[in-house]
Amino acid sequence: MKKQFFIPACVLIIAAIVFVVFALNHPELSFPWSVQVTHIIYGIYIDVIVLLIVMAFRKNAKRLYPFILASELGGVFFLVQSILTVIPQGEPNWYLPIALAFNIVAIILIVVQRKMDRSDAE
Repeated sequence: MKKQFFIPACVLIIAAIVFVVFALNHPELSFPWSVQVTHIIYGIYIDVIVLLIVMAFRKNAKRLYPFILASELGGVFFLVQSILTVIPQGEPNWYLPIALAFNIVAIILIVVQRKMDRSDAE
């Protein structure tokens, strides 16, 4: 286990728990921006925690692995946001194109990583 990734992940998890407890005790407070922005911030926060935990337990991560994982997590997050927005509201949104863009970036990074691995093997 790599402590340089695990300790920040634990700190972020504790901060999230403290935030949720505070938010449950103070329902009168709110953010000054829209719910969509709040969901994006929550999603990015969760993505960072998952990325740090995966990197902490990964034995030998390739050079581009954190970027590939981050772009895949972003794609999944925006895809879920698209589904949750379209089903209740019934209108198109801008989450799906962002999810596709994240997946395209991940595919490009995977191709680059494979080419780097081949050049290192030779």
